[in-house]
Amino acid sequence: MKSEYDTCTKDKVEVSYLLYTMLFELGLNPASKGTIYIKEIIEFIVLNNLYDYSYKEILNLFIKDKHYEKKNIKSNIKNSLYRIDYIKAKNGFEKYLNLRFDAFYLSPSRFISIIVLKYKD
Repeated sequence: MKSEYDTCTKDKVEVSYLLYTMLFELGLNPASKGTIYIKEIIEFIVLNNLYDYSYKEILNLFIKDKHYEKKNIKSNIKNSLYRIDYIKAKNGFEKYLNLRFDAFYLSPSRFISIIVLKYKD
């Protein structure tokens, strides 16, 4: 699959590869379409500097940019987060995010916001 990101730019590649590994370590299924959407949305936020936008606004911008269907994206993301591996999530949240895992973080907007804040610094 051809990547739309230039592999010569260090920060874009770093976000792409490290993010996918981290999502897997946080308990998400790497083969799930929802996990792929989460990764793409986080990359979209970081690369376009959309830190101050709401999840709803970001989702609309992302869908418009990628020409996806909103219903499919929202349901796939929710399913991916609902099927999280809780043992991996507990360990991964402490290791990667310095947070104690709580099911409260498993809403799409909260989960994506937590990951994005890690890359903002």
